[in-house]
Amino acid sequence: MAQSFLSTLTGSFSKPAAENPTVAMMEAAYAHHGLLARYVNCEVDAEHLADAVRGAVAMGGAGVNISLPHKQTVIPLLDELSSAARLIGAVNCVT
Repeated sequence: MAQSFLSTLTGSFSKPAAENPTVAMMEAAYAHHGLLARYVNCEVDAEHLADAVRGAVAMGGAGVNISLPHKQTVIPLLDELSSAARLIGAVNCVT
């Protein structure tokens, strides 16, 4: 089998993003389990959230964490919600 250089893409959408340490935890977990995956913190302004969601889909991303201030405003951009997200009116993970 040929070696692949195509990583599974995951990450977070937030504003601000620079202080989010999740990237270190996720990258370490991927390496520990031998997964060819990357986690990227993306600083997304509110007016670009819809574009960011469409971009993640277009790039074949496996999922993103949604951080402040987007946990509620992302809802209309999604195809469906879990019962928990519907109940609390906020989203943390998008696949």
